[in-house]
Amino acid sequence: MRGYLLVVMMLTCAALAGCAETRQAVGLSAEPAGAPPLAQARILMREVDETGNPHSTPLKNRDGTPLLLKEPPLVTTADVALVALVMDATGKPMLQVQMTDAAAPRLLAATQARIGRRVAFSVGDRVLTVATIRGPFGASMQVAGLEDAGDAQRMYTEITGKAL
Repeated sequence: MRGYLLVVMMLTCAALAGCAETRQAVGLSAEPAGAPPLAQARILMREVDETGNPHSTPLKNRDGTPLLLKEPPLVTTADVALVALVMDATGKPMLQVQMTDAAAPRLLAATQARIGRRVAFSVGDRVLTVATIRGPFGASMQVAGLEDAGDAQRMYTEITGKAL
C-alpha cells in the first residue's frame, strides 16, 4: 500500500511539474511581474447602462451582444499603474491590473456605490469581459474571460507593448 501511495505521489508531482513547464512555455507565470500600460492602450472600465440612455457608448460584448456603456468611465488607462498576465486556480489566463495610488480610493468609492451592477472592461473597442460587482475594490482587480493563453498574450502586448 505504501509503495502504491509513493507512486501516486510521484506521478502527481510529475504532473504538477509538467503544468509549471507548460505555464513557462506559454509565457505565463503565477507571480505577476507587471508592466505599465502604453498611453495609447485605451483601457476603460465602464458601468453597463441597463436603461438604454441614448448618450451611452455602444459596444458589442465578446459574443456580439450589443452593450450600452455609461460615461464617464470608472477606470481609464491613466488610472492603471501595472498590468500582469497571471493564471487563475483553474489554469486560465487573467490580467492582474494594479491601480495608481491616486486612482485606488476613487475606484473603491465607485465600486462601493455600484455593488450588484454590471461593468465592462475593454481595451480599445474590444470588450474583454462583463462582470457584476460583488464587493468593493480599489487597489487592484483581476480581469478574467480571456479566450486562451495566446489571446491573453496578445492583449498583454497590446496593453503594455511588451512581448512575453
